[in-house]
Amino acid sequence: MPLKSLTIFSFFILSASGLSCGAEPSSENEERIRAYFKRFPRSDANNDGVLTYSELMTHLKEMRKARSQNKGEDKDDEFKKELDVRYSDKHKRNVLDYYPAKASSDPAPVYVWFHGGGFSGGDKKSVRNNGGKMIRTYIENGYAVVSCNYPFIDRKNDVLRNGMLNEYVENNYISKDEPEHKSSRNEYLKIMRHCGRAIQFIRSNAKEWNIDPGKICVGGASAGALISQWLAYSDDLAVADSKDPVSRLSSKAQVAIGHVQPLGTDSLVMKYMDEGEAPLFIYSNAPKKDKIHHPINALMIRDRANELKIPCVTVGGGRNELPVPEGDESWLSMQIEFCRNHLKINPPKVD
Repeated sequence: MPLKSLTIFSFFILSASGLSCGAEPSSENEERIRAYFKRFPRSDANNDGVLTYSELMTHLKEMRKARSQNKGEDKDDEFKKELDVRYSDKHKRNVLDYYPAKASSDPAPVYVWFHGGGFSGGDKKSVRNNGGKMIRTYIENGYAVVSCNYPFIDRKNDVLRNGMLNEYVENNYISKDEPEHKSSRNEYLKIMRHCGRAIQFIRSNAKEWNIDPGKICVGGASAGALISQWLAYSDDLAVADSKDPVSRLSSKAQVAIGHVQPLGTDSLVMKYMDEGEAPLFIYSNAPKKDKIHHPINALMIRDRANELKIPCVTVGGGRNELPVPEGDESWLSMQIEFCRNHLKINPPKVD
């Protein structure tokens, strides 16, 4: 149940109706409060096993206050950074944010992030969500972090708006290959080539930024997952005899990371995969009711990776059949370990 659906107005109505009957609405007599309690069990302040309307409202206010504080922290966080670095002049959204690694004499590995948003929304600053936990974790493990914007798709070619989503679901989550579908996919591939240029640009700054161009891990969520995987498995965009020195560099990723694997996985990624290519880490907690990120997409690419002997780890969060982290592990700690192993990075020194 989306948090935004739990409006103060709706619960004011609940409160008025419940109190008029002499009983405060609670998880024992109101289905919507019961659903909220199931999603946020810690909202029961006195731990008596019953969530009252008063407790719910207190919890809701605390969550909104924390969210507001986090937004402020994201705007002015503690990370060193270079914002809106232009990696190409071909589009106004061809910009990236660079977060340098901790000072070291050794070139740092790089974690590159592409945001989600269905190729029609989103922003590179999403990497700073949750107080910048992902950036912080990678930097603490010796990485530089780069987060990239990219052009959005023309609305007329957007499968989420032109009816192709329903066709995709009806076809058992397999993309069709009619001329209109191929034409639409070509528009997505144009965007991905912009992202390939971002990787080439990052490599061109290897000396200035003290990064290792041979240790680049590319990750993303939803649309960003498709981008990161396409960069790992498609043909290299490097042009050896180009007059442009950046274009001579590789656009390939050494490790691919995908969060909430979306529709289009088969036609935009799997068809490009070859035996023994870049290792793949997938995290998805999407339930089966999520048509865009149905877990079948994560399962399909996992199975294809296994067929091709591509090292692959898939992990979920309990809302689908993907295995969940064990013990003290989290998807992020597993992701860090996966990158470390396959990029052959020494663990950070403990002071």
